[in-house]
Amino acid sequence: MLIGGYSGDKGDGSGIAVLDGDQIVQVIPAESPSWLAMHPSLPVLYAVAEIDEGRVHAWLLTDGVPTTELGSGQTGGSEPAHLAVDPSGRFLITANYTGGSISVHHLGANGGIGERSDFIQHEMHGAHPRQEGAHPHMVLATPDRVLIVDLGGDAIYNYRLSEDGRLERDSVINAPARSGPRHLLAAGDRYFVTAELSGQVLVFEQDGQFVGAVPASTATSPNQPSEIVSNGRFLYVGNRGPDTVSVFALDSDLPRYITEVPTGTWPRHTALDGDRLYIANERSHEVTVMRIDEQTGVPAHERTIAVPSPTFVLP
Repeated sequence: MLIGGYSGDKGDGSGIAVLDGDQIVQVIPAESPSWLAMHPSLPVLYAVAEIDEGRVHAWLLTDGVPTTELGSGQTGGSEPAHLAVDPSGRFLITANYTGGSISVHHLGANGGIGERSDFIQHEMHGAHPRQEGAHPHMVLATPDRVLIVDLGGDAIYNYRLSEDGRLERDSVINAPARSGPRHLLAAGDRYFVTAELSGQVLVFEQDGQFVGAVPASTATSPNQPSEIVSNGRFLYVGNRGPDTVSVFALDSDLPRYITEVPTGTWPRHTALDGDRLYIANERSHEVTVMRIDEQTGVPAHERTIAVPSPTFVLP
């Protein structure tokens, strides 16, 4: 596994942790690489540097381990929290959370980071105290569109990516006021979105029609849902505050709550790999590995791996 995390004044990590089994065998030095992404066709890894003067970095992977640096670039915005490569492998798109902006970089034939081809500043913001400005939190790049989930603007921006790497706005899907959409999962003909500020899972048709919402957790404590993943039958949602992962069945109009299971403290990221669920617990400094029951869809604790301030798991 490769584990991204926080460093410096944000956390106790010092870069990208390389795990072999349950042991950290190497750490690739990097400043707060809180989100990682793979090139769609090349053995190249990308990471944000979630710092005031945001940057993105690239490495060639050798046997799954970052070895050779392939350059870096300035995003033009503060504290980038998410990035993705478009399916063609030609552009890297980054969401600058605190800066409220989106940047696009050209990628070379070897996956290396080139010049910035576009920069867009979002302006919409909501009424919640944490929505004082735009806060794009996720990029989803598909062959025909780029979706930007903006927590600060209660919005999902729908862009087209031009041949020269420029984002052309197509439409905006409005989320419920003060909901704070964070991360989006496209499944079937719907979008499932974690709402960090309202503690819900929002459901939209892909044409933008709002279907409804369900609580992400049954806990009475405040909840800031984080990541959302699915194996097609079940939906898994990380809950920060309750410190659980909720399980929903996808057999009705809205996700049907089944149960939730405890994780470590502050489950910031969740990854699904076969019948294993991996949870990066930022504040308890550990990655939890769970095995999913094939029939019920419910994950059970298998083991815990010590990792400082983890924010992203790449199995």
